[in-house]
Amino acid sequence: MKLAILVVSLLILGGCSSGVSFHPENCTVSAVSASSAAPNGASLISCPDGTQNLILNGTNGLNGATGGIGATGATGATGATGATGAAGSPGTIVTSVQFCPGVNTYPSTFPEVGFCINGNIYAVYSANGGFLSEMMPGAYSSDGINASCNFTITENCGISN
Repeated sequence: MKLAILVVSLLILGGCSSGVSFHPENCTVSAVSASSAAPNGASLISCPDGTQNLILNGTNGLNGATGGIGATGATGATGATGATGAAGSPGTIVTSVQFCPGVNTYPSTFPEVGFCINGNIYAVYSANGGFLSEMMPGAYSSDGINASCNFTITENCGISN
């Protein structure tokens, strides 16, 4: 595109009607920095016959509309392995506790159990509609199907009948 403009400019400004044979391949083009005479810079065309033509650069056009969102780029490389973390604290041991001994044939019997967590027994206490609760040391009764009994909870998840 620039070459076509250059050739047309040379033909128009170079005086091709003078009858002189015109050879644009012998001319040189040099950039002219912006100045008060050429606020956006220019191109100076100099030919061996001594003719020169100054072609001023125009102003920039308006910016076009913003384009759409492009495709997602490739997944980046996996990062370096991180440092080893500090050792964790010991886990909580949870054990099951059967309230009525010797009952272990499910489903003909339904042995009730609780869970010992940190020295305390937790079980579903059904006296008031049933809810999970910590069972404090004391006397209780189990109404398990074909597996009922009376038992006592003692300190540190102890069971006695």
